[in-house]
Amino acid sequence: MRRSWRIALAVGVVVAVFAATSAGAAKFITGGDIKNGSIGLRDLSAAAKRALKGKSGAAGPAGPAGPQGPAGPASLSTTVRTQDFVAPPNGTATGEVRCPDGMVAVGGSASSRLLFVWFSELSADGRGWTAAADEFDGSSSSTMHVAVICTPGNVTVLPTGS
Repeated sequence: MRRSWRIALAVGVVVAVFAATSAGAAKFITGGDIKNGSIGLRDLSAAAKRALKGKSGAAGPAGPAGPQGPAGPASLSTTVRTQDFVAPPNGTATGEVRCPDGMVAVGGSASSRLLFVWFSELSADGRGWTAAADEFDGSSSSTMHVAVICTPGNVTVLPTGS
């Protein structure tokens, strides 16, 4: 009988310890249980993150004025120059339109109603527009129209890839 009493006591102790640990694990964690700074934004749910966003406050006072900026160009004028180039039947029209002295090209184009324009770009020195077009019909010569847009300034042409 002593032996069964010891077994019963051991079983009782095991059950009591198990019940105590389960009850402790079932306790809810509150803000008092969390160390300040130990939970980061990544630990919060999306709903909790949305709840943290408040309304924007009123705008603050204007800051001090910044320093005076550099003077702009004396002139923002542009000049457009155009010229027509003729392609003979089954031939090629090539041409270049140049900017006036003291001006640089900032754009350009080549167009034709009957020719195939296969080349249209800034001149190698940056001061004009060059183009080429072919005539395939063979029945008559056709015209290519080339335009360049120029503005006052200087240009430095760098090699490709620099």
